[in-house]
Amino acid sequence: MERWIFLSGMMGSGKSTVAVEVARRLDAEAIDLDARLVARIGKSIAEIFRDEGEVAFRQLEAEELERLLDEEAPKVVALGGGTVLRSESRARLLRRGVLVTLTAPAAELVRRVAGNAERPLLARGETVRVIEGLLAERASVYAECHAAISTAGRSVEAIAADVLSVAARPPVPVCLGARTYRVEIGGGLLGELRAHVAAYLPAKVVMVTDEHVLSPWGERAEAEVRAAGREVVRVVLTPGEEHKRIGAVEQIWDAALQAQVDRDAAVLAVGGGVVGDLAGFAAATLLRGVRFAQCPTSLLAMVDASVGGKTGFDRDQGKNLVGAFHQPEVVLCDVETLTTLPDAELAAGLAEVVKSAWLDGEEAVAALERDADALSRRDPTALEAAIRRSVSLKAQIVAEDERESGRRAVLNLGHTVGHAIEAAREYRGIRHGEAVALGMIAAFRVSASQGDAEAAAHEERVRALLARLGLPTDLGAWIEEGTLDWMAHDKKRRGGKVRFVVPGRPGQVELVPLSVADIRRAMEQR
Repeated sequence: MERWIFLSGMMGSGKSTVAVEVARRLDAEAIDLDARLVARIGKSIAEIFRDEGEVAFRQLEAEELERLLDEEAPKVVALGGGTVLRSESRARLLRRGVLVTLTAPAAELVRRVAGNAERPLLARGETVRVIEGLLAERASVYAECHAAISTAGRSVEAIAADVLSVAARPPVPVCLGARTYRVEIGGGLLGELRAHVAAYLPAKVVMVTDEHVLSPWGERAEAEVRAAGREVVRVVLTPGEEHKRIGAVEQIWDAALQAQVDRDAAVLAVGGGVVGDLAGFAAATLLRGVRFAQCPTSLLAMVDASVGGKTGFDRDQGKNLVGAFHQPEVVLCDVETLTTLPDAELAAGLAEVVKSAWLDGEEAVAALERDADALSRRDPTALEAAIRRSVSLKAQIVAEDERESGRRAVLNLGHTVGHAIEAAREYRGIRHGEAVALGMIAAFRVSASQGDAEAAAHEERVRALLARLGLPTDLGAWIEEGTLDWMAHDKKRRGGKVRFVVPGRPGQVELVPLSVADIRRAMEQR
Protein backbone atom coordinates (compact mmCIF):
# COMPACT_ATOMS: atom_id res chain seq x y z
CA MET A 1 0.00 0.00 0.00
CA GLU A 2 1.66 3.20 -1.22
CA ARG A 3 -0.39 5.88 0.51
CA TRP A 4 -2.85 6.41 3.33
CA ILE A 5 -6.55 6.32 2.45
CA PHE A 6 -8.96 8.32 4.60
CA LEU A 7 -12.74 7.91 4.41
CA SER A 8 -14.83 10.84 5.57
CA GLY A 9 -18.52 11.64 5.49
CA MET A 10 -21.65 11.82 7.59
CA MET A 11 -22.66 9.27 10.18
CA GLY A 12 -24.24 6.35 8.37
CA SER A 13 -22.36 6.95 5.12
CA GLY A 14 -20.59 3.59 5.43
CA LYS A 15 -17.07 4.67 6.30
CA SER A 16 -16.18 1.82 8.66
CA THR A 17 -17.67 -0.91 6.48
CA VAL A 18 -16.04 0.37 3.30
CA ALA A 19 -12.68 0.84 5.07
CA VAL A 20 -12.62 -2.84 5.99
CA GLU A 21 -13.30 -3.89 2.38
CA VAL A 22 -10.71 -1.50 0.93
CA ALA A 23 -8.11 -2.71 3.43
CA ARG A 24 -8.92 -6.34 2.64
CA ARG A 25 -8.25 -5.76 -1.05
CA LEU A 26 -4.96 -4.03 -0.29
CA ASP A 27 -3.92 -6.53 2.37
CA ALA A 28 -3.62 -3.55 4.70
CA GLU A 29 -4.89 -2.56 8.13
CA ALA A 30 -8.25 -0.83 8.56
CA ILE A 31 -8.56 1.65 11.41
CA ASP A 32 -11.76 3.17 12.81
CA LEU A 33 -10.61 6.47 14.35
CA ASP A 34 -13.54 6.73 16.77
CA ALA A 35 -13.12 3.11 17.91
CA ARG A 36 -9.42 3.72 18.46
CA LEU A 37 -10.20 6.81 20.56
CA VAL A 38 -12.79 4.94 22.62
CA ALA A 39 -10.31 2.16 23.33
CA ARG A 40 -7.67 4.62 24.51
CA ILE A 41 -9.96 6.83 26.63
CA GLY A 42 -12.06 4.02 28.06
CA LYS A 43 -15.33 5.84 27.40
CA SER A 44 -17.87 5.62 24.61
CA ILE A 45 -18.33 8.57 22.26
CA ALA A 46 -21.68 9.29 23.91
CA GLU A 47 -20.03 9.33 27.34
CA ILE A 48 -17.28 11.70 26.20
CA PHE A 49 -19.92 14.06 24.78
CA ARG A 50 -21.93 13.84 28.02
CA ASP A 51 -19.01 14.28 30.43
CA GLU A 52 -16.72 16.65 28.53
CA GLY A 53 -18.75 18.20 25.71
CA GLU A 54 -18.36 18.30 21.94
CA VAL A 55 -15.48 20.81 21.91
CA ALA A 56 -13.40 18.58 24.17
CA PHE A 57 -14.30 15.55 22.06
CA ARG A 58 -13.13 17.29 18.87
CA GLN A 59 -9.81 18.09 20.54
CA LEU A 60 -9.37 14.47 21.65
CA GLU A 61 -10.26 13.32 18.14
CA ALA A 62 -7.68 15.66 16.57
CA GLU A 63 -5.01 14.43 18.98
CA GLU A 64 -5.87 10.81 18.19
CA LEU A 65 -5.54 11.55 14.48
CA GLU A 66 -2.08 13.05 15.05
CA ARG A 67 -0.99 9.95 16.98
CA LEU A 68 -2.20 7.76 14.14
CA LEU A 69 -0.45 9.78 11.45
CA ASP A 70 2.82 9.55 13.34
CA GLU A 71 2.85 5.85 12.45
CA GLU A 72 4.84 5.03 9.33
CA ALA A 73 2.88 2.25 7.61
CA PRO A 74 -0.03 3.61 5.52
CA LYS A 75 -3.48 2.42 6.57
CA VAL A 76 -7.11 2.69 5.53
CA VAL A 77 -8.81 4.96 8.05
CA ALA A 78 -12.51 5.49 8.71
CA LEU A 79 -12.65 8.99 10.15
CA GLY A 80 -15.28 10.33 12.48
CA GLY A 81 -18.05 12.32 10.87
CA GLY A 82 -16.60 15.54 12.28
CA THR A 83 -12.88 14.83 12.03
CA VAL A 84 -12.49 17.07 8.99
CA LEU A 85 -14.25 20.04 10.60
CA ARG A 86 -10.90 21.35 11.79
CA SER A 87 -9.10 23.03 8.90
CA GLU A 88 -5.70 21.95 10.26
CA SER A 89 -6.76 18.30 10.34
CA ARG A 90 -8.27 18.55 6.88
CA ALA A 91 -5.09 20.04 5.43
CA ARG A 92 -2.97 17.34 7.07
CA LEU A 93 -5.17 14.57 5.67
CA LEU A 94 -5.06 16.03 2.16
CA ARG A 95 -1.27 16.25 2.27
CA ARG A 96 -0.67 12.85 3.84
CA GLY A 97 -2.85 10.63 1.68
CA VAL A 98 -6.08 10.34 -0.30
CA LEU A 99 -9.18 11.81 1.34
CA VAL A 100 -12.49 10.45 0.05
CA THR A 101 -15.90 11.69 1.17
CA LEU A 102 -18.65 9.07 1.16
CA THR A 103 -22.07 10.55 0.47
CA ALA A 104 -25.71 9.52 0.67
CA PRO A 105 -29.05 11.39 0.65
CA ALA A 106 -30.43 12.50 4.01
CA ALA A 107 -33.28 9.98 3.87
CA GLU A 108 -30.85 7.11 3.35
CA LEU A 109 -28.64 8.28 6.21
CA VAL A 110 -31.66 8.54 8.51
CA ARG A 111 -32.66 4.98 7.66
CA ARG A 112 -29.16 3.71 8.42
CA VAL A 113 -28.69 5.43 11.79
CA ALA A 114 -32.23 5.38 13.18
CA GLY A 115 -32.35 4.11 16.77
CA ASN A 116 -28.57 4.19 17.30
CA ALA A 117 -28.03 5.40 20.86
CA GLU A 118 -24.27 5.70 20.31
CA ARG A 119 -24.74 8.75 18.07
CA PRO A 120 -24.71 11.69 20.53
CA LEU A 121 -25.46 14.32 17.90
CA LEU A 122 -28.81 12.63 17.24
CA ALA A 123 -29.91 13.61 20.73
CA ARG A 124 -30.30 17.18 19.48
CA GLY A 125 -33.74 16.48 18.05
CA GLU A 126 -35.68 14.63 15.39
CA THR A 127 -33.25 12.43 13.44
CA VAL A 128 -34.17 13.67 9.98
CA ARG A 129 -33.81 17.32 10.99
CA VAL A 130 -30.50 16.70 12.72
CA ILE A 131 -29.12 14.89 9.66
CA GLU A 132 -30.34 17.54 7.24
CA GLY A 133 -28.91 20.29 9.43
CA LEU A 134 -25.52 18.61 9.73
CA LEU A 135 -25.37 17.99 5.98
CA ALA A 136 -26.02 21.67 5.32
CA GLU A 137 -23.48 22.79 7.94
CA ARG A 138 -20.77 20.47 6.70
CA ALA A 139 -21.32 20.60 2.93
CA SER A 140 -18.44 22.98 2.21
CA VAL A 141 -16.08 21.02 4.48
CA TYR A 142 -16.94 17.61 3.05
CA ALA A 143 -16.42 19.03 -0.46
CA GLU A 144 -12.71 19.57 0.24
CA CYS A 145 -11.45 16.12 -0.66
CA HIS A 146 -9.82 14.17 -3.46
CA ALA A 147 -13.15 12.63 -4.46
CA ALA A 148 -16.76 12.31 -3.33
CA ILE A 149 -18.31 8.87 -3.85
CA SER A 150 -22.00 8.08 -3.49
CA THR A 151 -22.91 5.05 -1.37
CA ALA A 152 -26.67 5.19 -1.96
CA GLY A 153 -28.07 1.92 -3.28
CA ARG A 154 -24.61 0.53 -4.01
CA SER A 155 -22.76 -2.52 -2.78
CA VAL A 156 -19.76 -2.24 -0.48
CA GLU A 157 -17.68 -3.95 -3.16
CA ALA A 158 -18.59 -1.35 -5.80
CA ILE A 159 -17.87 1.54 -3.45
CA ALA A 160 -14.51 0.03 -2.46
CA ALA A 161 -13.60 -0.35 -6.13
CA ASP A 162 -14.26 3.36 -6.68
CA VAL A 163 -12.12 4.28 -3.66
CA LEU A 164 -9.24 2.20 -4.99
CA SER A 165 -9.59 3.79 -8.42
CA VAL A 166 -9.23 7.26 -6.89
CA ALA A 167 -6.28 6.14 -4.76
CA ALA A 168 -4.49 4.73 -7.81
CA ARG A 169 -4.52 8.13 -9.56
CA PRO A 170 -5.55 10.80 -7.08
CA PRO A 171 -6.55 14.16 -8.52
CA VAL A 172 -5.27 17.41 -7.05
CA PRO A 173 -8.11 19.21 -5.24
CA VAL A 174 -8.33 22.99 -5.30
CA CYS A 175 -10.04 23.47 -1.94
CA LEU A 176 -12.50 26.36 -2.04
CA GLY A 177 -15.28 25.05 0.18
CA ALA A 178 -18.43 24.21 -1.75
CA ARG A 179 -16.68 25.42 -4.95
CA THR A 180 -13.86 22.88 -4.61
CA TYR A 181 -12.83 21.32 -7.90
CA ARG A 182 -10.29 18.74 -8.93
CA VAL A 183 -7.41 18.64 -11.38
CA GLU A 184 -7.03 15.20 -12.94
CA ILE A 185 -3.53 14.39 -14.21
CA GLY A 186 -2.60 11.38 -16.34
CA GLY A 187 -2.53 9.83 -19.79
CA GLY A 188 -5.65 9.25 -21.88
CA LEU A 189 -7.92 11.50 -19.82
CA LEU A 190 -9.70 12.94 -22.86
CA GLY A 191 -11.10 9.44 -23.31
CA GLU A 192 -12.78 9.83 -19.90
CA LEU A 193 -14.22 13.27 -20.63
CA ARG A 194 -17.79 12.03 -21.14
CA ALA A 195 -18.05 10.94 -17.49
CA HIS A 196 -16.97 14.39 -16.31
CA VAL A 197 -19.38 16.07 -18.72
CA ALA A 198 -22.20 13.92 -17.34
CA ALA A 199 -21.24 14.86 -13.78
CA TYR A 200 -20.54 18.58 -14.14
CA LEU A 201 -21.95 19.99 -17.38
CA PRO A 202 -25.73 19.43 -17.48
CA ALA A 203 -26.71 21.11 -20.74
CA LYS A 204 -25.39 22.55 -24.00
CA VAL A 205 -21.58 22.82 -24.18
CA VAL A 206 -19.74 25.64 -25.96
CA MET A 207 -16.43 24.00 -26.86
CA VAL A 208 -13.65 26.53 -27.47
CA THR A 209 -10.44 25.43 -29.17
CA ASP A 210 -8.04 26.86 -31.77
CA GLU A 211 -6.88 25.96 -35.27
CA HIS A 212 -3.76 24.17 -34.01
CA VAL A 213 -5.53 22.03 -31.42
CA LEU A 214 -8.77 21.21 -33.23
CA SER A 215 -7.27 18.09 -34.82
CA PRO A 216 -6.97 15.72 -33.09
CA TRP A 217 -7.64 16.93 -29.52
CA GLY A 218 -10.57 19.27 -30.08
CA GLU A 219 -12.34 16.73 -32.26
CA ARG A 220 -11.70 14.00 -29.72
CA ALA A 221 -13.10 16.14 -26.91
CA GLU A 222 -16.14 17.04 -28.96
CA ALA A 223 -16.87 13.37 -29.63
CA GLU A 224 -16.73 12.67 -25.89
CA VAL A 225 -19.10 15.55 -25.12
CA ARG A 226 -21.57 14.29 -27.71
CA ALA A 227 -21.25 10.75 -26.31
CA ALA A 228 -22.41 12.19 -22.98
CA GLY A 229 -25.59 13.32 -24.71
CA ARG A 230 -24.78 17.03 -24.87
CA GLU A 231 -25.23 19.35 -27.82
CA VAL A 232 -21.97 21.03 -28.83
CA VAL A 233 -21.42 24.57 -30.07
CA ARG A 234 -17.93 24.57 -31.60
CA VAL A 235 -15.83 27.75 -31.55
CA VAL A 236 -12.42 27.67 -33.26
CA LEU A 237 -10.14 30.63 -32.47
CA THR A 238 -7.07 31.92 -34.27
CA PRO A 239 -4.07 30.77 -32.19
CA GLY A 240 -1.46 33.03 -30.63
CA GLU A 241 -1.06 35.56 -27.83
CA GLU A 242 -1.42 38.41 -30.34
CA HIS A 243 -5.04 37.29 -30.87
CA LYS A 244 -5.89 37.27 -27.15
CA ARG A 245 -8.18 40.24 -27.57
CA ILE A 246 -11.77 41.25 -26.96
CA GLY A 247 -12.64 40.21 -30.51
CA ALA A 248 -11.94 36.57 -29.66
CA VAL A 249 -14.19 36.82 -26.61
CA GLU A 250 -16.92 38.31 -28.79
CA GLN A 251 -16.54 35.35 -31.14
CA ILE A 252 -17.33 33.01 -28.24
CA TRP A 253 -20.19 35.14 -26.93
CA ASP A 254 -21.80 35.44 -30.37
CA ALA A 255 -21.59 31.71 -31.13
CA ALA A 256 -23.14 30.87 -27.76
CA LEU A 257 -25.93 33.44 -28.03
CA GLN A 258 -26.74 32.45 -31.61
CA ALA A 259 -27.13 28.87 -30.32
CA GLN A 260 -29.56 30.21 -27.69
CA VAL A 261 -27.70 28.78 -24.72
CA ASP A 262 -29.23 29.19 -21.28
CA ARG A 263 -27.66 29.46 -17.83
CA ASP A 264 -27.34 25.68 -17.55
CA ALA A 265 -24.89 25.75 -20.45
CA ALA A 266 -21.15 25.42 -20.00
CA VAL A 267 -17.99 26.55 -21.74
CA LEU A 268 -15.30 23.91 -22.29
CA ALA A 269 -11.77 25.05 -23.13
CA VAL A 270 -9.64 22.61 -25.13
CA GLY A 271 -6.28 24.17 -25.84
CA GLY A 272 -3.44 26.17 -24.38
CA GLY A 273 -3.37 29.10 -22.02
CA VAL A 274 -4.76 31.62 -24.50
CA VAL A 275 -7.78 29.44 -25.23
CA GLY A 276 -8.34 28.82 -21.53
CA ASP A 277 -8.10 32.49 -20.56
CA LEU A 278 -10.47 33.61 -23.31
CA ALA A 279 -12.97 30.79 -22.80
CA GLY A 280 -12.92 31.35 -19.05
CA PHE A 281 -13.65 35.05 -19.39
CA ALA A 282 -16.46 34.31 -21.83
CA ALA A 283 -17.90 31.83 -19.31
CA ALA A 284 -17.60 34.35 -16.47
CA THR A 285 -19.55 36.98 -18.39
CA LEU A 286 -21.93 35.02 -20.64
CA LEU A 287 -25.44 35.38 -19.18
CA ARG A 288 -23.65 36.74 -16.08
CA GLY A 289 -21.81 33.49 -15.55
CA VAL A 290 -22.08 29.89 -16.74
CA ARG A 291 -20.16 26.74 -15.86
CA PHE A 292 -16.64 26.29 -17.13
CA ALA A 293 -14.30 23.31 -17.58
CA GLN A 294 -10.73 22.99 -18.84
CA CYS A 295 -8.87 20.44 -20.93
CA PRO A 296 -5.44 22.10 -21.26
CA THR A 297 -3.31 20.77 -24.11
CA SER A 298 -0.06 22.66 -23.48
CA LEU A 299 2.30 22.20 -20.57
CA LEU A 300 2.10 25.90 -19.76
CA ALA A 301 -1.67 25.71 -19.46
CA MET A 302 -1.56 22.54 -17.38
CA VAL A 303 0.79 23.88 -14.72
CA ASP A 304 -0.41 27.47 -14.67
CA ALA A 305 -3.28 28.95 -16.66
CA SER A 306 -5.86 26.19 -16.16
CA VAL A 307 -5.69 26.23 -12.35
CA GLY A 308 -6.84 29.07 -10.14
CA GLY A 309 -9.66 30.74 -12.04
CA LYS A 310 -7.82 33.68 -13.61
CA THR A 311 -9.34 34.60 -16.97
CA GLY A 312 -9.02 37.57 -19.28
CA PHE A 313 -7.57 39.15 -22.39
CA ASP A 314 -4.88 41.61 -23.39
CA ARG A 315 -5.09 45.30 -24.19
CA ASP A 316 -2.65 47.58 -25.98
CA GLN A 317 -1.36 48.73 -22.59
CA GLY A 318 -0.44 45.25 -21.39
CA LYS A 319 -1.22 41.61 -20.75
CA ASN A 320 -4.39 40.35 -19.02
CA LEU A 321 -5.46 43.85 -17.99
CA VAL A 322 -9.16 42.98 -18.33
CA GLY A 323 -10.38 39.78 -16.73
CA ALA A 324 -12.25 38.02 -13.96
CA PHE A 325 -11.82 35.23 -11.47
CA HIS A 326 -14.00 32.30 -12.56
CA GLN A 327 -13.17 28.86 -11.22
CA PRO A 328 -13.74 25.76 -13.38
CA GLU A 329 -15.84 22.75 -12.46
CA VAL A 330 -13.05 20.34 -13.36
CA VAL A 331 -9.65 20.34 -15.09
CA LEU A 332 -8.33 17.37 -17.09
CA CYS A 333 -4.58 17.42 -17.78
CA ASP A 334 -4.08 14.67 -20.36
CA VAL A 335 -0.31 14.29 -20.78
CA GLU A 336 -0.95 12.44 -24.05
CA THR A 337 -1.85 15.79 -25.63
CA LEU A 338 1.73 16.93 -25.06
CA THR A 339 2.95 14.46 -27.70
CA THR A 340 1.92 16.89 -30.45
CA LEU A 341 3.26 20.00 -28.71
CA PRO A 342 6.21 21.64 -30.55
CA ASP A 343 9.53 21.44 -28.71
CA ALA A 344 9.68 25.19 -28.13
CA GLU A 345 6.19 25.18 -26.60
CA LEU A 346 7.13 22.32 -24.29
CA ALA A 347 10.20 24.24 -23.17
CA ALA A 348 8.07 27.32 -22.57
CA GLY A 349 5.87 25.30 -20.24
CA LEU A 350 8.90 24.01 -18.39
CA ALA A 351 9.77 27.61 -17.46
CA GLU A 352 6.63 27.71 -15.30
CA VAL A 353 7.63 24.34 -13.83
CA VAL A 354 11.00 25.82 -12.83
CA LYS A 355 9.21 28.79 -11.26
CA SER A 356 6.92 26.50 -9.27
CA ALA A 357 9.83 24.35 -8.14
CA TRP A 358 11.74 27.36 -6.80
CA LEU A 359 8.65 28.50 -4.90
CA ASP A 360 8.13 24.98 -3.56
CA GLY A 361 11.59 24.38 -2.12
CA GLU A 362 14.89 22.56 -2.43
CA GLU A 363 13.40 19.09 -2.87
CA ALA A 364 11.35 20.23 -5.88
CA VAL A 365 14.29 22.05 -7.49
CA ALA A 366 16.58 19.05 -7.01
CA ALA A 367 13.95 16.74 -8.53
CA LEU A 368 13.70 19.02 -11.54
CA GLU A 369 17.47 19.10 -11.98
CA ARG A 370 17.50 15.30 -11.80
CA ASP A 371 14.67 14.91 -14.32
CA ALA A 372 15.57 17.74 -16.73
CA ASP A 373 16.75 15.49 -19.55
CA ALA A 374 13.76 13.15 -19.17
CA LEU A 375 11.40 16.13 -19.31
CA SER A 376 13.00 17.46 -22.48
CA ARG A 377 12.53 14.12 -24.20
CA ARG A 378 8.87 14.02 -23.03
CA ASP A 379 9.14 11.07 -20.69
CA PRO A 380 5.50 10.68 -19.56
CA THR A 381 6.37 9.62 -16.01
CA ALA A 382 8.65 12.61 -15.50
CA LEU A 383 6.11 14.96 -17.08
CA GLU A 384 3.26 13.69 -14.94
CA ALA A 385 5.34 14.03 -11.77
CA ALA A 386 6.41 17.58 -12.66
CA ILE A 387 2.85 18.61 -13.52
CA ARG A 388 1.54 17.12 -10.28
CA ARG A 389 4.13 18.97 -8.18
CA SER A 390 3.41 22.28 -9.88
CA VAL A 391 -0.36 21.91 -9.74
CA SER A 392 -0.26 20.81 -6.09
CA LEU A 393 1.67 23.92 -5.12
CA LYS A 394 -0.62 26.22 -7.06
CA ALA A 395 -3.74 24.53 -5.66
CA GLN A 396 -2.45 25.04 -2.14
CA ILE A 397 -1.71 28.72 -2.75
CA VAL A 398 -5.03 29.38 -4.51
CA ALA A 399 -6.91 27.73 -1.63
CA GLU A 400 -5.23 30.16 0.77
CA ASP A 401 -5.62 33.27 -1.39
CA GLU A 402 -8.08 32.88 -4.24
CA ARG A 403 -8.24 36.57 -5.22
CA GLU A 404 -4.52 37.34 -5.04
CA SER A 405 -4.83 39.70 -2.09
CA GLY A 406 -1.81 38.16 -0.38
CA ARG A 407 0.29 35.04 -0.84
CA ARG A 408 -0.94 34.17 -4.33
CA ALA A 409 1.11 37.06 -5.68
CA VAL A 410 4.25 34.94 -5.21
CA LEU A 411 3.15 32.96 -8.27
CA ASN A 412 4.18 36.02 -10.28
CA LEU A 413 7.87 35.19 -9.81
CA GLY A 414 9.53 36.10 -13.11
CA HIS A 415 6.36 37.63 -14.51
CA THR A 416 6.87 41.34 -13.88
CA VAL A 417 9.87 41.70 -16.18
CA GLY A 418 8.60 38.81 -18.33
CA HIS A 419 5.34 40.60 -19.10
CA ALA A 420 7.27 43.78 -19.92
CA ILE A 421 9.42 41.90 -22.44
CA GLU A 422 6.30 40.42 -24.06
CA ALA A 423 4.47 43.75 -24.22
CA ALA A 424 7.48 45.61 -25.62
CA ARG A 425 7.56 43.13 -28.50
CA GLU A 426 3.79 43.24 -28.97
CA TYR A 427 3.56 39.55 -27.98
CA ARG A 428 5.46 38.48 -31.08
CA GLY A 429 8.74 36.64 -31.33
CA ILE A 430 8.77 35.39 -27.74
CA ARG A 431 6.61 32.88 -25.92
CA HIS A 432 5.18 33.58 -22.48
CA GLY A 433 7.27 30.85 -20.86
CA GLU A 434 10.43 32.14 -22.51
CA ALA A 435 9.69 35.60 -21.13
CA VAL A 436 9.10 34.13 -17.66
CA ALA A 437 12.48 32.38 -17.86
CA LEU A 438 14.18 35.70 -18.56
CA GLY A 439 12.06 37.33 -15.87
CA MET A 440 13.32 34.83 -13.29
CA ILE A 441 16.91 35.74 -14.11
CA ALA A 442 15.95 39.39 -13.73
CA ALA A 443 14.36 38.60 -10.36
CA PHE A 444 17.67 37.31 -9.01
CA ARG A 445 19.34 40.52 -10.23
CA VAL A 446 16.80 42.44 -8.15
CA SER A 447 17.47 40.10 -5.24
CA ALA A 448 21.17 40.94 -5.46
CA SER A 449 20.36 44.66 -5.47
CA GLN A 450 18.39 44.11 -2.27
CA GLY A 451 21.49 42.75 -0.56
CA ASP A 452 21.12 38.97 -0.97
CA ALA A 453 24.70 37.69 -0.98
CA GLU A 454 23.59 34.34 -2.43
CA ALA A 455 21.59 35.82 -5.32
CA ALA A 456 24.37 35.41 -7.91
CA ALA A 457 24.78 31.72 -7.06
CA HIS A 458 21.02 31.18 -7.23
CA GLU A 459 20.89 32.97 -10.57
CA GLU A 460 23.57 30.70 -12.01
CA ARG A 461 21.76 27.62 -10.73
CA VAL A 462 18.49 28.67 -12.33
CA ARG A 463 20.24 29.79 -15.50
CA ALA A 464 21.88 26.36 -15.88
CA LEU A 465 18.57 24.58 -15.36
CA LEU A 466 16.73 26.82 -17.83
CA ALA A 467 19.45 26.26 -20.43
CA ARG A 468 19.20 22.47 -20.03
CA LEU A 469 15.48 22.77 -20.69
CA GLY A 470 16.01 24.73 -23.91
CA LEU A 471 15.04 28.18 -22.63
CA PRO A 472 16.66 31.59 -23.30
CA THR A 473 18.97 32.92 -20.58
CA ASP A 474 20.64 35.98 -22.15
CA LEU A 475 18.62 38.69 -20.45
CA GLY A 476 20.60 41.53 -22.02
CA ALA A 477 19.61 40.44 -25.51
CA TRP A 478 15.95 41.00 -24.69
CA ILE A 479 16.06 44.18 -22.61
CA GLU A 480 16.03 47.17 -24.95
CA GLU A 481 15.50 50.86 -24.32
CA GLY A 482 11.92 51.30 -23.14
CA THR A 483 11.29 47.62 -22.36
CA LEU A 484 11.15 48.06 -18.60
CA ASP A 485 8.83 51.07 -18.92
CA TRP A 486 6.04 48.59 -19.64
CA MET A 487 6.15 47.58 -15.97
CA ALA A 488 4.32 50.83 -15.22
CA HIS A 489 1.22 49.09 -16.62
CA ASP A 490 1.61 46.04 -14.35
CA LYS A 491 -1.82 45.26 -12.88
CA LYS A 492 -0.22 44.28 -9.55
CA ARG A 493 1.20 47.76 -8.91
CA ARG A 494 0.15 49.67 -5.78
CA GLY A 495 0.76 53.37 -5.20
CA GLY A 496 2.97 53.67 -8.24
CA LYS A 497 5.13 50.72 -7.24
CA VAL A 498 5.21 47.12 -8.43
CA ARG A 499 4.82 44.30 -5.90
CA PHE A 500 7.96 42.53 -7.09
CA VAL A 501 8.55 38.89 -6.18
CA VAL A 502 12.14 38.81 -4.92
CA PRO A 503 13.50 35.24 -4.63
CA GLY A 504 15.92 33.94 -2.05
CA ARG A 505 16.79 30.31 -1.48
CA PRO A 506 14.40 27.67 -2.88
CA GLY A 507 11.11 27.98 -1.02
CA GLN A 508 11.84 31.54 0.11
CA VAL A 509 10.45 34.60 -1.67
CA GLU A 510 9.45 38.07 -0.57
CA LEU A 511 7.05 40.63 -2.01
CA VAL A 512 8.82 43.99 -2.16
CA PRO A 513 7.27 47.25 -3.42
CA LEU A 514 9.68 48.64 -6.03
CA SER A 515 9.54 51.45 -8.54
CA VAL A 516 10.37 50.90 -12.19
CA ALA A 517 13.52 52.94 -11.54
CA ASP A 518 14.53 50.55 -8.73
CA ILE A 519 14.20 47.58 -11.05
CA ARG A 520 16.03 49.33 -13.87
CA ARG A 521 18.96 50.09 -11.57
CA ALA A 522 19.10 46.43 -10.54
CA MET A 523 19.33 45.41 -14.21
CA GLU A 524 22.14 47.89 -14.81
CA GLN A 525 24.28 46.58 -11.96
CA ARG A 526 25.30 43.51 -13.97
